[in-house]
Amino acid sequence: MKNLKIALLALTTMLGATTLHAALKPGEAEVTFKTTIHCDHCKERLEKSIPYEKGVVDMEVNLSDKTVWVKYKAEKTSVESIKKAIEKLGYEAEVVTKKS
Repeated sequence: MKNLKIALLALTTMLGATTLHAALKPGEAEVTFKTTIHCDHCKERLEKSIPYEKGVVDMEVNLSDKTVWVKYKAEKTSVESIKKAIEKLGYEAEVVTKKS
């Protein structure tokens, strides 16, 4: 029973680390930024702030790649506004991919 619990915990952890981005709905767009984040504290700062920016629908911070993926409503915000929000927290942000 203990081995089963450990196996389930490991599987849950692996699945949680591999988030699949849902398809875009009409009016939504997504952008990925390369950033200067370097630690868990940086990741937490972004995760606590960026989702509250106007128009942001979803986001994911990848510390190992130093990237921030954001899904947003194009009529409510822009790539530039999201970039400024990241920079306001003290990190550089460079657009890597953009999809609308």
